[in-house]
Formats: sequence, structure tokens, C-alpha cells
Amino acid sequence: RRLVLIVGTKEDAEDIAQEAYVRAFRAWDRFDGRDARAWIHTIALRLAFNRLERRRRWSTVIGRLHDEAWTDAADPDLWNAVRALEPRARATLLLHVLDGYHADEIATMLGEPVGTVSSRLSRARASLRRALGGPTREG
Repeated sequence: RRLVLIVGTKEDAEDIAQEAYVRAFRAWDRFDGRDARAWIHTIALRLAFNRLERRRRWSTVIGRLHDEAWTDAADPDLWNAVRALEPRARATLLLHVLDGYHADEIATMLGEPVGTVSSRLSRARASLRRALGGPTREG
């Protein structure tokens, strides 16, 4: 479900998940043994970001955007707000909120500084608060 929210379609998410497991299997001898779940998340996220970049390039060439997306009917406003986030912000937020990773773990997965991840997480939360009409930190 997290990959669907990042790439926008169930089919793309399933393809990416399968490819992530295949790549993990092939690279098992290089796995450091620390956190297999985080390792597979990292592989899947990188594949998802690559897929989004390829899609963006092709949509520019073709002249149309691919905007089919899955949403959770239980709270469509929330999922629409999540979908509106930039892909890396969306991935950071989902890894933190749904999967329980801390900023330092997410930073390792995404290959970014902890400060970047923390800042992105803060901006994503603020964006959701604005989109959903919640209280802001200023008020």
C-alpha cells in the first residue's frame, strides 16, 4: 500500500515490490544483516523514485500526465493530501507514520542527511495540517 501511494497505481506498486524482492535475493550476500525490512524498503523506494522519474520524462515526451491513483476510501481527504505531497516527502512521511521508522533510519534508507529527512517530515506534516484544515504551529 505504501508503494501505491508513492507511485500512484497498484500495478506499478506490485511490479516494484516484486522487483525489490528479486534484487534483494540476488544481493543477499552483500546484505549487512542489520535490518532486512529497512533494506528492502530502501531497494523498493529507489525503484519507485526511478519509476516516477521515468514516468515524468515519458509524460513530457508524450504530452500527457499519468494520474491514475489509488486512494483509501476510509478517508479520501487524507489520502488526497498525502498523494499531493512530493514523492520523497510522501515516502518519508509514510515510513515514519505507518512503518514507525525514526528520522535516522529513514535517512539511511534514502541515503540522505538526517536533517534533510527531519525537515522534509516537518514540512509534510505542515502540508497535511493545511490541507486538512487542522491547527497550525503558528496559531
